[in-house]
Amino acid sequence: MSETTQAARKPIAMQYMPGDSPPLSVVGFNALQYIAVVSSFLIYPLIMAREGHLTQSEADNMQAWGMLVLALGTTIQALPRGPIGSGYLAPSVMTAIYLGPSLEAVRVGGLALLSGMTIFGGLVQIALSRSLKRMRALLPPELSGVVIFLVGISNGVVGLRYLLEPDANSLPGAPHWIVAAVTLAVMAGANVWSRGVIGLSCGLIGSVVGFLISIPLGVLPWADLMAVGSLPVVAAPGTAQIGWAFSPTLVLPFAIAALANGMKGAALLTASQRMLDDDWKRPDMEPISRGVLADGLTVIAAGLCSVFAVNISASSVGLTAATGVASRRVAYATSILFVLLAFLPMVTRILVLTPDPVVGATLLFSSCAILKSGMEAIAARLYDARKTLVVGLAIMAGVAVEAFPPSFTAMPSWVHPLTVSALVFGTAVGFLLNLCFRIGQRQRTLMVLDPEQPDLEALGRFIESRGAGWGAMRDVVKKAEWAAQELAGTVVHYCNPRGPMELSVSFDEFNLNVELQYDGDVLPMVTARPSPDEIAEYEDGPRRLAAYLLRRVASSISTRLRGTKCVVDLRFEH
Repeated sequence: MSETTQAARKPIAMQYMPGDSPPLSVVGFNALQYIAVVSSFLIYPLIMAREGHLTQSEADNMQAWGMLVLALGTTIQALPRGPIGSGYLAPSVMTAIYLGPSLEAVRVGGLALLSGMTIFGGLVQIALSRSLKRMRALLPPELSGVVIFLVGISNGVVGLRYLLEPDANSLPGAPHWIVAAVTLAVMAGANVWSRGVIGLSCGLIGSVVGFLISIPLGVLPWADLMAVGSLPVVAAPGTAQIGWAFSPTLVLPFAIAALANGMKGAALLTASQRMLDDDWKRPDMEPISRGVLADGLTVIAAGLCSVFAVNISASSVGLTAATGVASRRVAYATSILFVLLAFLPMVTRILVLTPDPVVGATLLFSSCAILKSGMEAIAARLYDARKTLVVGLAIMAGVAVEAFPPSFTAMPSWVHPLTVSALVFGTAVGFLLNLCFRIGQRQRTLMVLDPEQPDLEALGRFIESRGAGWGAMRDVVKKAEWAAQELAGTVVHYCNPRGPMELSVSFDEFNLNVELQYDGDVLPMVTARPSPDEIAEYEDGPRRLAAYLLRRVASSISTRLRGTKCVVDLRFEH
């Protein structure tokens, strides 16, 4: 069992955890919500079909195979046991990360070259997944908080684009804003003031209402709906468009896209992990590594089926946070619906027609819960200059991508996969800065105390500054600060120290350790609270009381002799 699973405490806002079994109505409605959200990203295979000059029939086949790939990715990601899958509700979606390299591949060698290079990208991501556990020290919790925050920013910005810039040639009119406002209002109202199935299906209800009112308002043209009637009701996907090719000239851009895809997947799984545990402290890399592996295998499947590359859906992670439903049964139901849709071209086309204001309102709604989770993770840590720069510059880098896109599109094409979104670029900047700022950072520091004039306030500042330098959790540092001051004061007053006392502090992300070494009387170890009579009558009564109090605050306490000196160790679980 993983560390996170052992320590997980169900958040109040989470109605159903991954292993729970919600009613069938809740499962069904939530599965439809994910289908509605993910379908808006089927635009990417449509772009590839257009660039590859596919016939309408071949384009429909591509969409159908894409649905089957999404079903596979959603299922294996939710697997709770085995070497593959994180065990989380994290549906797959067509990803913009591969857009630049994929367009180049289609232009150079058609859909076959896109397919072969997508398989290569999946292999690179699988290799990355095997290295994530060894990269834990390079992904500290404060950076995880930044990543979660950037997930919310990315979702929100995409939603705002659907709302503010649905058409590059004209501004949206009043009908557009009416549909967006009604959609968002229904989602928010159902989420805040409703319970049961309605509250848990707020995203779907809002999307359906927005879709329906967009028809009479003209936001969804009636002619587009009528064209759906010309499609067959049931049809098996064909294989005419499937083929594979490879080009060494595209290795670099697809390798970068794969690394960015893996980083994004790890970030989204971290966000999922955080929202499932009120006591979350740091990423548990085991399920995250399995999840990135599952995502890489799904990318390979996309290449084998000659469809567009996929990734974990950021919008779906936000929807899980908003609805409070994280049951794996929803993932399996979503996969079943994807499979059915692959054989129902009429329904698939209707989903693709979801109006921009409905998509934008849904993304905006789902981003709110993720932003909250990211801010909580960031605020739980202390910061020094290094950590402040990592967090601040990573967030600003992500915002810069969204605020000044022309500056990044002007960069060399091989850089574009890293600048495709605030999430990917901000994560990359934070990762590199954290790696750089680790140089010269000591994990163990020493302070000498004069028992004749012990400066306990300076001792407190010393521990606080070290905790900030390591990015330790605020509440753990405060406990260590109080305990160190209490320990030093007890030794000075009741243990007859001779000569300077040495206090060292060390940190390994799992534990914050305080060690005091001095020449004097041994601090007794007690497991039971000393009575008032024991404290008053025995010579070492005050020492017994102090030792008992320290035991109550620290995760563990021990004493030993190092030559002629006494050593007291305090350990605080982090």
